[in-house]
Amino acid sequence: MDKIKTNFVIIIAISVILCIVLMGYAAGLSSQLGAEKIKTMQLNDQIAGLNAKVNDSQAQLASAVTKANDQTNLVNSLQASVNSLRSSLDTANVELEKLKTAYANLESKLKVQIPVSMPQPAAN
Repeated sequence: MDKIKTNFVIIIAISVILCIVLMGYAAGLSSQLGAEKIKTMQLNDQIAGLNAKVNDSQAQLASAVTKANDQTNLVNSLQASVNSLRSSLDTANVELEKLKTAYANLESKLKVQIPVSMPQPAAN
């Protein structure tokens, strides 16, 4: 029986030592897991910060695109106005030339109808 008790005590001692070693290993793994959780939380915070910056950049880009579109629309409107004014000016120039021609024709007809020696008004 002595041998059985000795073997039993040895098995219990080995089991206790094995449990202590496994508990130490589990504690080490738990510590590593805690450190990894902290790193993960820090990385998540960094990702959240980067996402906020990306959202800000997207908002700024959208605003810039809107402003650029507004500027383009303004330029197009101004160009249409300039084109309209040019067309009006061209029309006015054509009318002016017609009037100059009509005036010259009337002057020449008047010279033909009025005798060359027109009496001068008497001086007082």
